[in-house]
Amino acid sequence: MQEVLYLACTGNMRCCEAAALVAFDSFWERLKKELSRLPGPDPSAHVARIRKWSRHQEYFGGDFTLLYRGGSIISCNTATTDGGRRQISVSEIRQVYEVWPDYRAGRVRRNHIVHDLGVHNTSWIIPILREYERLMS
Repeated sequence: MQEVLYLACTGNMRCCEAAALVAFDSFWERLKKELSRLPGPDPSAHVARIRKWSRHQEYFGGDFTLLYRGGSIISCNTATTDGGRRQISVSEIRQVYEVWPDYRAGRVRRNHIVHDLGVHNTSWIIPILREYERLMS
């Protein structure tokens, strides 16, 4: 299993301590298991409300709905989502996960993730990773 060193921030976001980041495949399995435990309108639909978060602003107004039906896609929406739900693939989540330690430490900005890595669902992925950060170690 590959481990990466990252900064896990607790409480004050400027006060950080080192922790091991599990390989993405391990994190993804943990996340799917956690999402599959969420309640939903039927046994195959699992729903959660996720608070909006960014490293720069921390928690800021609003939240969005996460819908998980198994597999490698998570659907999300907010009041401002054009066309309803956004489909977020495991490959996009992996890209953000791979730079998560640098994002949390302030060495990588969201702008880099969007423009250089080509991930366009960061408004949803970043808060999801923050919500389930405990599954990363």
